[in-house]
Amino acid sequence: METIFYILLFAFITVIISLWGLVKEKNKTNDLLNVLYDKAERKVIKELKVNKSLSRKQIEKELINLRASLFYSKNKLVVQDPSHFTKIIIGRLLEKEIIIKNSKGYTLK
Repeated sequence: METIFYILLFAFITVIISLWGLVKEKNKTNDLLNVLYDKAERKVIKELKVNKSLSRKQIEKELINLRASLFYSKNKLVVQDPSHFTKIIIGRLLEKEIIIKNSKGYTLK
């Protein structure tokens, strides 16, 4: 009887781990995008702290070849179109009210 209990416990734990892996696999793309966006925002904010003001082209140069990966996956994201990606990041930072637009470009709020 005790052996059957351990077999059922092992099967239950295996199902739980398998379901967790399926959920992680399903959400991997969104997680990668979020990591890439967060990394880009941190990089832009750091550069704005140093330079006080950046133009859109300067921000674009900072984001060229930016990479993101998850520790549990071999998949990586790399910025292929920096001009489009820059628009997205600037939009996110403006929406969060972290940066403001002025005549010279963008500055921290």
